[in-house]
Order: sequence, then C-alpha cells, then structure tokens
Amino acid sequence: MRRLLAALLLLGTATTAHAEAQATLDRTSITALDNLMLTLEVDSRSEDRPDFTPLHQDFRILGSKRTLISTHSSSGRDIRTRWQVTLRPRNAGNIEIPSLTLAGQATQPLRVDVSEVSPVLGGQPGAQAFFDSRVDSREVYLDGQLLYTARLYHRNPLPNNIRFYPPHAGTSDVRELGERRRHEGEYRGEPYFITEQQYAIFPDQTGPLIIDGPRLELPGTPDMDAVELQGETLEVEVLEPAYQSTTGIWLPAERLTLEESWTPPENLKPGDRFTRELTLTVTGIPAEKLPQLMPANSDDVYMELQDVSLTESASQFGLVSTRRETISIEPLGAGDFILPPIDLHWWDVGLDRGRHAALPTRQFHVNPPPIMDGLISSAQASATSGSDDQILLNTTQYHILIGLLTLLSLTSSLGWLYTWSKLRKFRADDSAVQMEEEIRRQRKLLLANERAERNTFQALAIACQQNSATLAKARLTEWAQNFWPERTIDSLEAICDAARNQTLDYLVLDLEQQLHDNPELWQGDLLLKTIDTLRRRRQNSMVADTAQDGYLQAS
Repeated sequence: MRRLLAALLLLGTATTAHAEAQATLDRTSITALDNLMLTLEVDSRSEDRPDFTPLHQDFRILGSKRTLISTHSSSGRDIRTRWQVTLRPRNAGNIEIPSLTLAGQATQPLRVDVSEVSPVLGGQPGAQAFFDSRVDSREVYLDGQLLYTARLYHRNPLPNNIRFYPPHAGTSDVRELGERRRHEGEYRGEPYFITEQQYAIFPDQTGPLIIDGPRLELPGTPDMDAVELQGETLEVEVLEPAYQSTTGIWLPAERLTLEESWTPPENLKPGDRFTRELTLTVTGIPAEKLPQLMPANSDDVYMELQDVSLTESASQFGLVSTRRETISIEPLGAGDFILPPIDLHWWDVGLDRGRHAALPTRQFHVNPPPIMDGLISSAQASATSGSDDQILLNTTQYHILIGLLTLLSLTSSLGWLYTWSKLRKFRADDSAVQMEEEIRRQRKLLLANERAERNTFQALAIACQQNSATLAKARLTEWAQNFWPERTIDSLEAICDAARNQTLDYLVLDLEQQLHDNPELWQGDLLLKTIDTLRRRRQNSMVADTAQDGYLQAS
C-alpha cells in the first residue's frame, strides 16, 4: 500500500513539473521608449486568459495573443499554450515582472533594466522635438475609419535624411492621407516648426485598439549620435457593427453616393448590346472593401461585368474610395425589359444611424426581328381579288352569272386554303426560331455561370496563396454560390451541406477555428487543393455524361 501511495505521489509530482508554466523576455535591457515582449507558456491546452492585472502598475499592455502549438511524437500528441504580451514601461529603473498564473501554474518573477531617455530626445513638451498626436474619436466601428493626426513640433528644421514611420495599430490597416504639411506655429507660447501628417486607420477587430505613436529616426553622424523619437500610445474602443444585413454587407462611412450612366439605343433588336456604368463613391472605407454593384442576371437579360476600376484619394474627411463598374447588357428577346433596382444600406457614422442609397428600376424596349409581312398581304389580296371582277347583271346571261359566281367561290376557297397553309408553316417556323432562341439563352446563362465560377475560384486561389483567412472565407462563399447556383449559400455551414465532403468539412472547421484564434497562422494550400479536386470531379463527370449521351444518340 505504501509503495502504491509513493508511486502516485511521484506521478503527481512529475505531472505537475511537466505542466509548469514558464515566462521569458525577448530582452532584459531596454529604454523607456522601447517595447518589451513577455512570453508565457505551459505544456497543456488552456482556454482561459491569464490575469495581467499585476503588470498594470509598471507597464502599459499594448497587445496580447494566444497560440496553440501542437506536436506529434511516438508517444502521442502534445499541445502547448503560449501567450505573448507586448509591454511598454511606465518608468525607468530595475523593474520586476511579477509572477503570473497560467493554467493553474505560477511563473517565476523576472526583472528588466529600463534606462532613462534624455529629456531633449524624450518627446516631452518643451523639448527640442516632440510629438503631439490626436484621433478624431475615442470610439470607432469595426472596419470604419479613424482619423489619426500626428504633429511633430521641432525647434530646428528637419534634415533631409530624416526617417518618419507611421503609427502602428496591430493588424489594422493604416493609410497615409495626402502629403506631409510643414508650417510654423506655437506651443504654449514657444515658437516651433510643425510637421503634420494625417492617417486613416481601419480596425479589423473589436475591443480595445492600442495605437503605437509615429516614430522618427535621425541617423547618427560623426558629430552627433543617432536620434529616435516616438509618439505616445493611444487607446480607442472598436465597436461591433450596428446591424447585420442579409447580404453580409457592413458599410460604416462618412458619405456615400451611388450614380449611373447609360444610354440604351432607340432601335434595339435581340442580340444587340449596350453598356451601363455604375459608380459608388464612399468616404471612410478602402476601395477593396466596396461591394459589387452589378445585379444578378435574369432570364431575359444577359449581363457581363466588363471592367472594374478602383481609385482612392484623400480629402479633409478622410479616404475617398470609388468603385466604377462597366456592365455589358444584352437582351435575349423582344419586348419591354426591366432592370431591377440597386439598393445599398450603409451606416452614417456622423449621424450614427442607418441610411439607404438606391438606383431605381430602368426600362427599355427591344423591337422584334422583321417577319414575312408579305404573307399576310398576299392572303388579303387573294381574299379580295374576286371583288375586282364586277359582273353586269343581264337577264339573258343568267347562267353565265351563276357560273362566274361559282368560279369566284372556288377561287376564294382556294385562296383561303393557301393562306391557311402559309400561316401554319410560318407558325412552325416561328416556334423553331423561339426554340433556338431559348437554347441560345440557356447556353449564354451557362457560359455566364461558368465564367463567374472561374473568376471567383481565381479570387479564392489568390486568397489561399496569400494565407489570408478573412479574405478566403469571403471568397469561398462567393465561389460556392456560383459552383452550386441551384442552392442558397450564405454561410460556411451551407457550403459543407452542398459539398458533402469530409475533407472540406474538416478544412472549413479549421478555417473557422483559426479565424477565432490565430488568423495570421492559417495556411490555405490544403483548402485550395480540396476545392480544385471538387472542380475536377465535376468536370470529369460532365465529360462522361456528354460521351454517354453521344453514344445513346448514335445507337
């Protein structure tokens, strides 16, 4: 019994030692302007976020990230949990990083030396040079625009070899707006040269957003040491989207306009083409985030996206993006046609409410093709030809009159039979023409669907090759909508139901997990290979069906 208790005690001790949490630093000596990377790691899977409260006294927490590391060996599968925390010291000196708890295990305390920075170079107001950075709001919507203005105050003109680095906001997109402005002004009554640059920041995650200030570097010379200056760190709150549209479009913007330009010809005939140009101009959203404007093809009209132009410019209100689409329109028959309206729901961040932009329905007329009008005219002429033969009544020619009337009746009957035969033939020919038009329309729709599927697959391939999990999710849905047009696909779950492929199910689950945990670590090669396999299977199946149909027709 004692041996059993001893063995259990040793086993528990070994397990505890194996799961012990460790803490490491990327360096142990920094300045007050530097960032420090603290790494916590434990040999087990942990979903709980560590309590970083003990760090707040001496450090600013600029960001944190969790990573699961899986390794395989002969003894089985091992999973480690790693947390990386970016810190900025609040004070100089020898600072202790206290013990933290991860997965129920405590780490060892660590120490780091933080050296002072010269007041002249430290960026404090009143120094030779310092930053004064501001944001236009302390709250911003997800994917919305945050205007960041960086002002550098300096007593002397800047040399030409100065290096100016933009602010950093994690994985958020930071765009430089316009040219750098230089002017003179005052700060608290002191004269300064002012160098000003505006940026647009587009957050890609909700919650607190830490923005590291811009950085200035002046290379050293034999007479002067290198100079480095960094602006203060700002924090804003990134809000969830205010609503979720049925199409999944979320457009938080300052301004939005939707315009069109089109001139359909007056004498349109089936098979003729004309163009329609749609222009979407938005302030506060990058051009690549603007949605497609072209409506879906209908049964009567074939539309093809000929060209897409994306442009961006800077204004006092931020980034101005324009998406211009040139659409080719071909009616597939004759008559009156209606193009559906184009509706866009967007969120006005200035008024903080939803708004709606739309283009109304458009109508145009297509003339029918020329037909054999001569048939009807000849029939009418034959039916009335007897009226030209006026017979004078004569009592002595009564029998001749009866004979002529009989002849006239026979002639009219033959003319009617001839006209009926011609009209029947014309109707048969017209039915054949309509059938050919229907076959032609179906072929065009099939070609349009194949073209759309091919284009969306190429976009998906680019996203997978770039290992962009967020972009791959959107492109995968677009591709599936064209690959299975008979289904309603608006989610990854619907894609799995349509595919019925276990490999794709696993890869979609992996994509969703990586989007939630570590989107930057996602690899898209396996997903691309699986999608390509699905496409090849369908192509081979279509070739086999075509060969079988040809064999049956020949037999």
